[in-house]
Amino acid sequence: MTSVCHSVVRAPAARVTRLGPCGELPDGTSGGCDFATTESFVDITLTKVLQDRQDALQLNANGDICVDKPKAPILRWYEVTITFCNVDPELFNIVSAEPLVLNDAASPEAIGWCTLPDSPSASNFALEFWTGTDDDACDDEDVTYGYGLLPRIVQGMIGDVTIMNGNINFTVTGITRGSNQWGVGPYNVIVNETGANAGLPGPLYTAVNVNSHKCFLWTLLPPPEGVCGCQDLTQAFQVLPLTGLASVLRTATFPLLDGAPLLPGIIDWGDLTPDQVVTSGTTATHTYVAGTYTATYRATEQSGITYTSATITVT
Repeated sequence: MTSVCHSVVRAPAARVTRLGPCGELPDGTSGGCDFATTESFVDITLTKVLQDRQDALQLNANGDICVDKPKAPILRWYEVTITFCNVDPELFNIVSAEPLVLNDAASPEAIGWCTLPDSPSASNFALEFWTGTDDDACDDEDVTYGYGLLPRIVQGMIGDVTIMNGNINFTVTGITRGSNQWGVGPYNVIVNETGANAGLPGPLYTAVNVNSHKCFLWTLLPPPEGVCGCQDLTQAFQVLPLTGLASVLRTATFPLLDGAPLLPGIIDWGDLTPDQVVTSGTTATHTYVAGTYTATYRATEQSGITYTSATITVT
């Protein structure tokens, strides 16, 4: 077995995901506000809280050691502190469970939040973060990133704020918990190196141990783009028409990110034809033979979800 080694420098992006009270992944009941991505943070501090080493030492009557069996320290949790330099109300709602304040626009926008005494007890979220490495971003060379995951954080709350003549930052604190339900996660975070999906983005290779508080690994898939506001984890990949004859051309519309097509990407039409790489435009077309299919779309240059179409029935 060999090892991959890099120096770690800076942190380009982070993502927070809303979880259920027992660490469950979003189930579609949050109104589409499942996760948020950001580049507007100053630092993330992780501090171990341990159950101290327990000594079992007994001297005999002559003052010599009779029993000496210390028990190793046990990790209780990490104290997590995130300092933000930009205010995103929906992101803060995910990490702190403090209710949003909406404006009166036709499509209401989150313009703030309110602090309630019991908000920390309702806070459950996951945190992912990316770091840079010593790799140089040269043409035709893959750049490695560090990828960190805290699959379950509870008791999130917005910390003290000093209003002053200067930069005003906001901090969020919380603690990690075990018994997570992250599995391989809902996002593509790595690039597969072997097998049928070689060269394609995918989720974690193996499920996260349910007792893990923190994971860290190298990845060739760049971090997500920071976007103001939260996003839906279950966005559909639109392919139309969903029913009709084989002679009818199907048109897929690329997912949007911050109002623009999420490109470049890969379409798997679900019919064993080669994946289609798309780098420009807003739509792509495809012809099926008779059968039933499901198409998917994945971004290839940033971590994100896999967009899945409704069932396509061809007669």
